[in-house]
Amino acid sequence: MKFKNLESDDVLISPFEVHKTFNVTNHDSGSGIYRFSITKGTDSNLYGFDTTTASSTSISSSAFYNVPNYYVISSMYYRDLNQMSGIKDYVNGVPIDKTGVDEYVKTRHLYDRPTEAHKEVLRRPLTRQLHDDATVISIPQELYGETIKKNSIRLIDNSVSPQIILQDDGFGNLYDIAFSASYSERRLAANDSGSVVGNIFYDDGVLVVTDTGSYSSVGDGSFNLTFDSTQTIYEREYICRIDEDDFLHTTNRSLKVGQSSSIAFHGTDYNKGINLVGTYRDEFPYELTGFATNSFQDKQYEIGRELIGEATHSDFATYVTSIGLYNDNNELVAIGKTAKPIKNDREMSLSFVVRFDTN
Repeated sequence: MKFKNLESDDVLISPFEVHKTFNVTNHDSGSGIYRFSITKGTDSNLYGFDTTTASSTSISSSAFYNVPNYYVISSMYYRDLNQMSGIKDYVNGVPIDKTGVDEYVKTRHLYDRPTEAHKEVLRRPLTRQLHDDATVISIPQELYGETIKKNSIRLIDNSVSPQIILQDDGFGNLYDIAFSASYSERRLAANDSGSVVGNIFYDDGVLVVTDTGSYSSVGDGSFNLTFDSTQTIYEREYICRIDEDDFLHTTNRSLKVGQSSSIAFHGTDYNKGINLVGTYRDEFPYELTGFATNSFQDKQYEIGRELIGEATHSDFATYVTSIGLYNDNNELVAIGKTAKPIKNDREMSLSFVVRFDTN
């Protein structure tokens, strides 16, 4: 066995995303799929909040209270940009706008003209509205991984007739596919049906159905939810190079003259010049026939030291069968096997690519 350091140019790590489709129902609460209602508080139920009388949803012996969870969801995802003072939080803050878009002017100095600054109108499609009542469906991270894949959400409510089917638009909005034409044109149909009826927060696995009317009970009964999870996989590629006249030595004992695939130890002479009697090296099960460290005197240790004739020929070559990768602590972390032994010609350089995936 011989070791060689890898150069930085020999290592390539390439990330790529993989997805898996999940299909869950309202019966999967044991897997962490929770559905509960939230309600905006009033003077009567905010002052002197009492858990014994407050409205809640019981899931797995736990109570999800409507009013407190409303303000948790509101502060996390529905903070109005117009009500923020100082620096605006464009990550958690949203424009409260029924049109479904936020138009604002952005100055880009890269395209400035000599006489005026360049400005362009940008449209932000991710806008959210939270009504006084809403329905929340929570997906555990162990199912969606790093994030939910955009344009993969499909929520079917089977408890009503006709059934309601909601999908996401890739920008965090949920809409009824029955009104997909009006939604795609950003115009309102009857009873606001063409507008956003809810939101999906991909990184947190949270769906919020915010519209009222027929959508207020979505998920209250039987529902089916389909989505794609996301996980980043890292493809690791290591190029192991063997230069000319490299890795030509072998430690294979079968190439030694007189070697019979065994090592013989003879004699019971003990080097009394080294005082090991009574030390930890002189404890059971070791006997005084040699050092407990497996270090023997030459006259007690016999092994072939001369190579057989085939191993001294000019055409003799070693063969590569395995390639191991070690970390800085000399720990074996990966091993690659060749399909068949590869001859290591002394006049030819070889390159082996060891490739595997990790997350």
